[in-house]
Amino acid sequence: MNTIKNIIILCLTIVILWITKPLDVIEEYSESKKINYIIHQIYENYVDSIDVNSLTESSIEHMLQNLDPHSYYLNSEQVSSTMEMMKGSFEGIGVEFSIHRDTIIIVNVIPGGPSEKKGIVAGERIIFIEDENVAGVNISNEGVIKRLRGKGGTKVKVGLVTNQDTTVRFINITRGKIPLNSIDVSYEIAPNIGYIKLNRFSGTTSKEFNQALKDLITKNKINSLILDLRGNSGGYLDEAIDILNEFFNSGKLLVYTKGKARKEEKYFSDYTGSFKNGEICVLIDEDSASASEILAGAIQDHDRGIIVGEKSFGKGLVQEQIPLKDGSLIRLTVARYYTPSGRCIQKPYETLDGGEYTYDDAIYNNQPFATDSLQKFYTNNGRVVYGGGGITPDHIVASNRDYMSPVLVLLYTSDFFNNLIFDYVDTHRTQFMDSNFKEFQVSKQDSEIMLDKIIIWLVENTEEISSQKDILDEIKLHEKIIIKRLHALIIRQQWGWGEMQIFLNESDEVISTSLSLLQN
Repeated sequence: MNTIKNIIILCLTIVILWITKPLDVIEEYSESKKINYIIHQIYENYVDSIDVNSLTESSIEHMLQNLDPHSYYLNSEQVSSTMEMMKGSFEGIGVEFSIHRDTIIIVNVIPGGPSEKKGIVAGERIIFIEDENVAGVNISNEGVIKRLRGKGGTKVKVGLVTNQDTTVRFINITRGKIPLNSIDVSYEIAPNIGYIKLNRFSGTTSKEFNQALKDLITKNKINSLILDLRGNSGGYLDEAIDILNEFFNSGKLLVYTKGKARKEEKYFSDYTGSFKNGEICVLIDEDSASASEILAGAIQDHDRGIIVGEKSFGKGLVQEQIPLKDGSLIRLTVARYYTPSGRCIQKPYETLDGGEYTYDDAIYNNQPFATDSLQKFYTNNGRVVYGGGGITPDHIVASNRDYMSPVLVLLYTSDFFNNLIFDYVDTHRTQFMDSNFKEFQVSKQDSEIMLDKIIIWLVENTEEISSQKDILDEIKLHEKIIIKRLHALIIRQQWGWGEMQIFLNESDEVISTSLSLLQN
């Protein structure tokens, strides 16, 4: 009798204990509730106060990192800035600025933008934004952007001075839509040969490309095109397909995707292309990824053109954006890209000790043109191409990126070097105003003056790296390269990115190889 009584008391005790537990523990336990339960326990019981939002975001980030190198989480602020890049525009006052010696300097005014309409010119200094002093207060690039950007139609007051006149003039500027161009430059690089350099595949890329191509066909009568995708890390799949469509007759398979939860989806060209018969040369390098590789792969598989440069990055995973209620989102890999011949673009990746996936770039980059002989595919004309990740060019030309010693790396990344270029442009701004970048040359005297300043700065700042003799020897060895870099960056600051690209193309071995192939 006592035994039965004890059992009844024990059961009642267990029921009472369970009733005092939180509701979510009483419910049937499942793996999907584990993370919420753990975060709740940490919040309630941890020895110190914690930021639950930060802890949650960190958990999400780590969870996605354990899937593959391209699934990741973006908080609401990151979503806003990323979407601007991908939309192809933002809302602001239309200036490009740089901070020199703790002063905001306007280095470029976007044509047709709000600032140009108010008469603002390159070289002016922004001293006030609204009634806040922003000079000499250690303001950051992010701080300037936060103050100048805003909703279109709203106004911001800026106070400006020039190098010659320190009287502050205040201007009210109405913010407007400012384009983020996907095309760095488009021009006739040789008789009847066009050149277009794309830096991304954003929401406006195909529209920009189609207009640039139309202009080259109409104005320059081009019959060949060099499409430069070096350094282009990709973007929207649809934009790459729209560009490919310009090169093919209808019914050509351009790319297909498939994944466990996504049916195979194929993308074909239609009949609307405007450059179906012209010769094409596509330039790629180790930083060409995703949409760039889709484009190059389709051109190569259909023998539609020639691919020149270095093996591409090897990013063939398709991400889908899943928005969350607080404005954040996750980009989740849902499928893989395949070229028309069936090649998977994705290169191998590995897991680290902590479970995070990444690329062993040290191994991959030491064998940039290695192929997987077991993954053999064929182009339309029967040429063999290989899978295993990335696109291997038809004509391999190593980049002419110059080797940089620790001394030159220190120089090129220093505020001193940036200030040296800015001061030169700022001093000569008036005489540059009516000149063409093609006519510009750094004079021998100016070159010697700048090299002397560089030597003095290096001697003062590299005592632990090199002796004075070593520095002098290195400057002498790399004198032409340093002057070329100065020349290019001066053009960049005074005339623009596209003009600098044209200057650099003149001595680019990949470009010269492409021209030879097209002209033969």
